[in-house]
Amino acid sequence: MRAQEETEAGEPQSGHARSDVAARFRHGKRIAIVIRLLVNRSGGAERIYCELANMLAARGYEVTCLHYDAAGGRPFFPIDPRVELINLHPDPPPIRHRLARWASRRFFVPRSLRDKWGWFAANDIFIAQLHDFFTLARPDVVLTFMPPANTPALLAAAGTGVKVVPTNHNVPLEDYTSPERWDPNPIDRKHRLEALDHAARIHVIFSRFGEWFPDHLRSRVVAMPNYVSGEFLSAVPKAVREPCILAVGRIAGVKNYDTLLAAWALIARDHPEWKVVVYGTGPQLKTLKAEAKRLGVEESFLLPGHRGNLGEEYARMSIFCHPAYFEGFGLSVAEALALGMPVVAFSDCAGVNEFVKDGYNGLMVDRAGGAPALAEALKRLIEDEALRRRLGDNGPESVAGFTEERYAQGWVDLIEELTESSTMANGDA
Repeated sequence: MRAQEETEAGEPQSGHARSDVAARFRHGKRIAIVIRLLVNRSGGAERIYCELANMLAARGYEVTCLHYDAAGGRPFFPIDPRVELINLHPDPPPIRHRLARWASRRFFVPRSLRDKWGWFAANDIFIAQLHDFFTLARPDVVLTFMPPANTPALLAAAGTGVKVVPTNHNVPLEDYTSPERWDPNPIDRKHRLEALDHAARIHVIFSRFGEWFPDHLRSRVVAMPNYVSGEFLSAVPKAVREPCILAVGRIAGVKNYDTLLAAWALIARDHPEWKVVVYGTGPQLKTLKAEAKRLGVEESFLLPGHRGNLGEEYARMSIFCHPAYFEGFGLSVAEALALGMPVVAFSDCAGVNEFVKDGYNGLMVDRAGGAPALAEALKRLIEDEALRRRLGDNGPESVAGFTEERYAQGWVDLIEELTESSTMANGDA
């Protein structure tokens, strides 16, 4: 196996001998956590990934974080120095990988072959690297994050006896069937679902999401909601909040920030003291900035990019708006509620509508009403301070059950269940 490894000091090392990999794991239960892309990525799933590694390391597990980034660098979020971090991406890629990628992009090649070679180019090396790691290091349990890592890890572990738990951080219907999410290659969508046959358990955020899976997989589904990180709970909500609407998340189509922009353009002139701030980056950032300028609201619709210390922003701003089409959990929404912000979202947004209730801790808008309906809800909160306070005051209690301890204990219980069953099976043998 050729891999790029990170030391505790963060200096990359070149490939290591196979015997060295296995020798590291002599004591304790060994947990590998796999994600496809990690370097400099500041999304909610990447933060949960890093924090889960830290939680498990703090509880005495030997944890290895595996990722597959072509670019070098470190994770955006901190990782406990006890956690081993390995980038499995080879440099340079083998020639077979480069040839397959070249062939998959030639229009004179039949589409079926382009799809086949394209999927091979995207996944073959990742699967091979994971298979080598699983075979040599023999982790007791492997946790994988999102379909781009779930599928390769499940295929890599098939026949090895290694137990893999894929985690699903969004609505399963979208993650497993939508051509707009993840790899649009139809071969990838086919493998996403078929690979679940190799899963020891299948994680979802909410129990209701488990109903989507085929009957033969439902007994393996476990539900564990995400949590509000302690770093946000340490922030102190301001007694007097600033006239600002906050949004947080990746600037991509699924987050639907263009509708928020259109809604703001409808009411911005009537509320010149208010602003909208959207923290995040992504493929639509430039387009959204250009549209804000075209609509004449570039001075009040701000897109500053990444922001650390978001707890301070939740604590000082007045309204949280999350116009997404769907979510697995809506991490930023829960964080905002924990710090007393009323939420405006669309009522059909799965994951958010599990804990945001219209008239209790937020205003839930009929999506059919589009930007005008969203604008009306924002206008209502802007103009009614008493309503803002009442909805915001209910926020902390509404997410009180989403704690780090509950989340960590859920994974500990699952790991112990899976490893206990392995121990009993080996003892019986």
